[in-house]
Amino acid sequence: MRNIILWMAVLLLNACSNNTTHQTPKTDYDLPAADYKPRLTASDPAGWKPVADKATAPTGGVTLADNGVFKPVMEKNIHYLLHSFSVNHMLVPFRLRAGQEAPPDDRPQVGFWDTDLRGSNAGRFMMGAGNTLRWMKNEELQNRLDELIDGIEACREPNGYILAYPPVIDSLRSEEPNYARAWFTHGLIDAAIAGNPKAYHLLRGHADWFNQWDEIHPKLLYWNHNSHQGHIAGTRTYLSPIGKPEDLQVAEKYYLCDWWIDELAARHDSAVWQYPLQNPHSYLITSFEAYLDHYRATGEEKILEAMKGAWELIHDKWEHVGGSIAICENQWFVENGKRVLKHYNGKEECSHPPHSYYLDGHGHTGETCGSAFWIKFNQRFHRLFPDEEKYMTEIEKSIYNVILACQTDEGHIRYHAVMEGKRELPRNSANSCCEGQGTRALSTLPEYIYSIASDGLYVNLYEPSSIHCTVKGQAVGLTIESEFPFKPQVSVKVKTASAEKMKLRIRIPSWATGKMEIYVNGKQFTTGRPGTYAELSRQWNAGDVIDFTLPMGLHLTRYTGVNKVEGAERYAVEYGPVLLAAVGSEHTPAHVKLDPSKPLDYLKQASPESLKFDVAADSLSFVPYWLLPEAQVFTVFPAVDAQRMENGK
Repeated sequence: MRNIILWMAVLLLNACSNNTTHQTPKTDYDLPAADYKPRLTASDPAGWKPVADKATAPTGGVTLADNGVFKPVMEKNIHYLLHSFSVNHMLVPFRLRAGQEAPPDDRPQVGFWDTDLRGSNAGRFMMGAGNTLRWMKNEELQNRLDELIDGIEACREPNGYILAYPPVIDSLRSEEPNYARAWFTHGLIDAAIAGNPKAYHLLRGHADWFNQWDEIHPKLLYWNHNSHQGHIAGTRTYLSPIGKPEDLQVAEKYYLCDWWIDELAARHDSAVWQYPLQNPHSYLITSFEAYLDHYRATGEEKILEAMKGAWELIHDKWEHVGGSIAICENQWFVENGKRVLKHYNGKEECSHPPHSYYLDGHGHTGETCGSAFWIKFNQRFHRLFPDEEKYMTEIEKSIYNVILACQTDEGHIRYHAVMEGKRELPRNSANSCCEGQGTRALSTLPEYIYSIASDGLYVNLYEPSSIHCTVKGQAVGLTIESEFPFKPQVSVKVKTASAEKMKLRIRIPSWATGKMEIYVNGKQFTTGRPGTYAELSRQWNAGDVIDFTLPMGLHLTRYTGVNKVEGAERYAVEYGPVLLAAVGSEHTPAHVKLDPSKPLDYLKQASPESLKFDVAADSLSFVPYWLLPEAQVFTVFPAVDAQRMENGK
């Protein structure tokens, strides 16, 4: 294990007063888990200074066009939800806990995913169905969602307890009090937003019960495997319409760690890949979401600085070129009396240090759930700082290169976005972590296209669609007409009941190859720089049209990870936000004749409307990673042999 010496502040708590603390420096991340303490005290709500979002995501009112990329993807996700697990199957653990000895089921409970994470399957379905129904009507999906929630309500105990396992600590399995509870919470909130009248009531009763479960609280951060992932259940409940201060206070006392806040604020990468409590994992990002929720709820500035540090660490050291997350599950083991970090199977060192960037399945890299969390983390930042374009760039590339890529032609959901070899086959309805977060991400696609501000709207993505919402008390609408990413031309039409003074902000992506001219009703209005939002402030009338052409081009990224090729360099190719994969060779990594400084000398677009690029004087082509067939041999990082490159010039 690579040993990194650093100083780390560990919070020590006074057992008598429970309110005085001091920090003791530590030199390692391999101390016993019990040495890493949460706060164990909660702040007074009277001192909270909530930070308002400057922009919000729509919870409805967005319609996807038939000719776009997102709509067929969401329709396949509906098929997945309706053909994976029955309502009876998802209700089995709830009914068993409620005392039914042989509840109806149509297939065996899935080992581990159903049996050791009881209730997560219901959370998976509620997340996928609830979010989908905000944008699309589907009677069968709606009926199943309502039937599932009715079934959960029928198993509710008089004290409000509704979880799928008995409220006895000794009966809990694996990650149930954190993972399964968080998924279940997400699902109820998403079902409530979609309009189910019972979901918030059930959640409030559950949260009231959970907040009094004093026996479990001190154990939450130390529970088996990825214990931090339960944190988000408390913050999401608090920030929902039925939230109470106690929801946030319990989360603050038993999950919030000042030593970790200090380490992340200092940008110490060990705080990620050597996270000392349970498993360093892409699931750390879901805890980052929760920490940022604390800042939004309380205004505690040092948490914001820590989360900016967390964002930089993931972005700079553990994000693949296409947006997938390059850190996955590792585990602490005890050998010769000392804790050591190894691959989760315990048989080898595969601990994802900074810039390791494993490309194949051996590295357990690119989990779909990691990118789903990364999208949500960036969305929180976007809502706080909507004019900082970088957060929407992260969301965009994660969507096109991971979330779209995780879905098979049949609608199943892949676990990993591997970077070379062949696409991973899906597990076909196993209720895996990536199925749950994958269906959630696929069902929320419309909410990233636009953002709503008090003085206007943001156009974030270029997917053909329309939005109808209220700005300054007036009904307004926008319609995007495009064939993005296959064509760069975009037209935005304005709809208002009467003349309306507002600001429309158009994203000029950081991947743009140059400045972008923006026209209103055929006349140039402004020019935007890459990595910014162009602000169009004027009186808008129904029928006004905004036109622009996105400056899309090829750009290459040199590979710096562990899977190097001797005597050659490796480069990934992107076109706009779209990650391309090299195909046409039976072997990976394929070699390609390409001058990285002059890609247009070697890569020729097959047609003006195609995202396929052929390599001149070679048999290789580059095609969108997300569109790769399952049987296709590919590599995202082909090797550029120095001698071949010299001969090709």
